[in-house]
Amino acid sequence: MRFLSFTIKNFRGVQNARIDLIPQGAGVFTLIGLNESGKTTVLEAIGTFQLYGGDEKSLYQAKPSQVEPSTYVPKDAKATFTGDITVAAVIEFEDGDKASCIAWAEKEGTIKVDSDSVPDRITVTRGYRFKDGDLVEPIHDWSMILLGKEKGNRKFTPIAINHLAWRAFTAMVAAKLPEVVYFPTFLFEQPEKIVLNPQKGERPADRVYRKIIENVGASLERPINVTNNIVNRITSPETAGEIFSGLFSLSNNRQQQIESAISQMSHHLSHTVLNRWSKIFGGSTSDKEVRLKLGVDKHPDGEPRVYVQFSLRDGTQPYDISERSLGFRWFFSFLLFTLYRSTGSKGRKTLFLLDEPASNLHAGAQTQLLESFPKIATAGSLIMYSTHSHYLINPEWLDQALIISNDAVDYDDLKAGMYGGHRTSHVTAERYRSFVGSNPDKTTYFQPVLDRLKVVPSRLDALKPSVLVEGKGDYLILAYGLWLADIAGAYAVIPTRGADHFDELVSILLGWGVNFALCCDDDTPGRKAVTEYTQNWGLPVDKAFTLAKLDPQLSGKTIEGFLDPQDIDLVKQHFGLVEAPSKSQIQLFFSEKLASASRIEVSDGFKAKIVNFDRAVREALTIN
Repeated sequence: MRFLSFTIKNFRGVQNARIDLIPQGAGVFTLIGLNESGKTTVLEAIGTFQLYGGDEKSLYQAKPSQVEPSTYVPKDAKATFTGDITVAAVIEFEDGDKASCIAWAEKEGTIKVDSDSVPDRITVTRGYRFKDGDLVEPIHDWSMILLGKEKGNRKFTPIAINHLAWRAFTAMVAAKLPEVVYFPTFLFEQPEKIVLNPQKGERPADRVYRKIIENVGASLERPINVTNNIVNRITSPETAGEIFSGLFSLSNNRQQQIESAISQMSHHLSHTVLNRWSKIFGGSTSDKEVRLKLGVDKHPDGEPRVYVQFSLRDGTQPYDISERSLGFRWFFSFLLFTLYRSTGSKGRKTLFLLDEPASNLHAGAQTQLLESFPKIATAGSLIMYSTHSHYLINPEWLDQALIISNDAVDYDDLKAGMYGGHRTSHVTAERYRSFVGSNPDKTTYFQPVLDRLKVVPSRLDALKPSVLVEGKGDYLILAYGLWLADIAGAYAVIPTRGADHFDELVSILLGWGVNFALCCDDDTPGRKAVTEYTQNWGLPVDKAFTLAKLDPQLSGKTIEGFLDPQDIDLVKQHFGLVEAPSKSQIQLFFSEKLASASRIEVSDGFKAKIVNFDRAVREALTIN
């Protein structure tokens, strides 16, 4: 099963926002917005969606108890709020899911279920109903009426929600849905010591890391209970009247038992984490090892405090994890959470919600993290993350991006933000594609996101040689072709807003002294534009050309002329079309392939035109 969308209503500052998860592209969704725009609120709302509880939620709160629903009420309506606070998910059955859910319901409920009463898509709504600021009741609604009949009955009738068949059906749906796991920012603040026998005052981060260590032990072929097999063996006296005086005071047998447990957990941790690390970043990990170091000191009341620390051997040199770079520590923590978040979720698809991942890292580390996301979002798992850093935005995923805004925040009025003025929070989420359409004055398809994040090139920016093309469709087809041919990277392909909208960007690039060329379609507007840009801006004729320069077969053609019938058939098969695909369908096809880094067998004609395009651009930019 999979999630298709989430709709959030009245959750703190979010009055009504829809988060679509289609198209999925590389399985990575970006929430773009400045600080205080509401990105965290959107993630927290989706993070509350669990069909049947979930132990993970309690780990992330200040107390292990459930979050008080009143904290979700919009601040400006705390005293008198009347209405529903809901998160509704549209879910879809995939191959075999529906049949297995029905079969389980029939087995557990000893009833025949009408398969026609189960739609392919279901909306499940979770939340709370309030009146005059007080909680009235929880909400748990399903947009379906499940029909069934007892043995001997001829007609199907609605199955009550308290019937065993209904409970079995919905429980199976919950088990097949991706697990929603929210990672707040504080979880990546790794404690220096992970205390295994805490006393009062334990921080949420301490609790989460202790749970991870417990899950490492529970993941072994012969599970180890950290409390029984390690902590109690250290803190419980072996003989009457004995007082603990350190690890070396334990009997040889107990020391060996404890060492064996730590060694087994270290081996499992090292193998699992480093194996995933190598799959994501590549390279050999044969000379590396992750180990747990066991230590004992005292709690404030004098009782023994048992803790572990992470250590990494790189070659012959051991390091504490705390000695490694911030980027290394962040990703190490991320792997721990994804691999050991619970012992009962192995093999289950996951929707990872990441709040501002690694935004405090330098640009290179952020870029490396960004490149790792598609390798994590595999086998049906998805990543949704928030960011206000342009280094954490991949232009190839913008069709899966949303712009998050808060009408209550005026980023241009610094005095109002500092000295007062209360405005009602109103958080909105808008698909990037729609956001671009409502900002027609922007120069390029990427410009709205740069403006939204207040990105201004510094004087230290060394801007890359670039070729301007007419639109997003040109960018997607050319960028994918260059990547497929393994010749991308020497220059940037920048999409504009059509042949007659190059002027502003041309003036900027000329002013910045950027080495650039422009390539237009070989239709009437494109040919006219090339002439005007060479005459009005004094561009050399070898730096402004149409597609016809690349290949005589492209004379009079637009970018879609790169595609041979074989390539068009690939698009038709992808969407199950009988007739020729539309321009937007072609764009979406290449967007998904580019985002997911999927290699397909394109036509020889397409490959040849890409090579010709690359040759023409390199000649125009005088680069090898």
